[in-house]
Amino acid sequence: MPRLLGGMRRRGPDRPTGPLGSLPATYAGDLPCADCASLRYKLTLFPDQVYFLSRTYLGKDASPVVYDIGNWTLSDNRKVLTLTGEREQIFRFTVSGEEELHLRGLDGRDIESQLHYTLIRSPRVEPIEPRTVMRGMYRYMADAGTFKECLTGRRWPVSQERNNADLERAYSNERRQPNEELLVVLEGSVVMRPAMEETAAGETLVVERIIELRPRETCGARFATDPLENTYWKLTRLGTVPVVVTEHQREPSLVLHADNHRVAGSGGCNRLMGSYVVEGRTLHFNHMASTKMACPEGMQQEQAFLDALNNTATWKIAGEHLELYDDQGTTLARFEATHLR
Repeated sequence: MPRLLGGMRRRGPDRPTGPLGSLPATYAGDLPCADCASLRYKLTLFPDQVYFLSRTYLGKDASPVVYDIGNWTLSDNRKVLTLTGEREQIFRFTVSGEEELHLRGLDGRDIESQLHYTLIRSPRVEPIEPRTVMRGMYRYMADAGTFKECLTGRRWPVSQERNNADLERAYSNERRQPNEELLVVLEGSVVMRPAMEETAAGETLVVERIIELRPRETCGARFATDPLENTYWKLTRLGTVPVVVTEHQREPSLVLHADNHRVAGSGGCNRLMGSYVVEGRTLHFNHMASTKMACPEGMQQEQAFLDALNNTATWKIAGEHLELYDDQGTTLARFEATHLR
């Protein structure tokens, strides 16, 4: 059985990872905070390029903790560590040998300050049990559920407690065939439990809250981030409603062509065309039109698709998924990248 590290079960042997030295490793420190006494960081890096992060706001009532999980990468020169999770904020650190990480500013540059922005490597791996919103592929079979988290690629057994029964029930209602995997968005806790055969060493998911199921969507490839332009985007949701594609119907889709800023796609029945303007995180579709063919099904969905495009103000890509928002931040449409052969 793998030995314990500071109460945390090891995921395989330590492995050297360039300037970071042997992993897993925990880095910790109290950093300056604009609206609290200080912000206590605890960051564990694993050799499979996964990280767990906790940030505790000291000096506030109950000292709230914010967790994040995701992937870490090193820059080509091996001097900058980047953490990419589900949250909008991306964390970057300057790697100073194996012992220190120096937090960089939101612009990605070194922070010029007399204040302390350094995390120090701890003498042992410290346990972090993150509770956060996560996406993953869920499957229930042989009286047990498993959840493969999208960003990290880790597969966890789902504990038979809290809101597990609700998840099993929702899965049974949505699945189209036995043992099918469905994309689920949930709030959950990754806790350390006795290791089971073929599971991540000691890690178990406790479901705290189900946010939504997204049938016909997948996680996409780990570390993949498709560009907004020149990507085939398959429409999967309009607002909170899953897109339905009937037999003999095209899938609703979009391609934003960078060379002429033209839009091409399908509403499911008719071809879509128009233009777009993108600047940073703002995106506006102009002169959107469609051919005038009438179809027995899907016309209402197609019109809702056009309405969503006409009301788009901002966009965000997470891995292989694109989301469009209106000027109030309401999600209008969600797409998944499809790699055509």
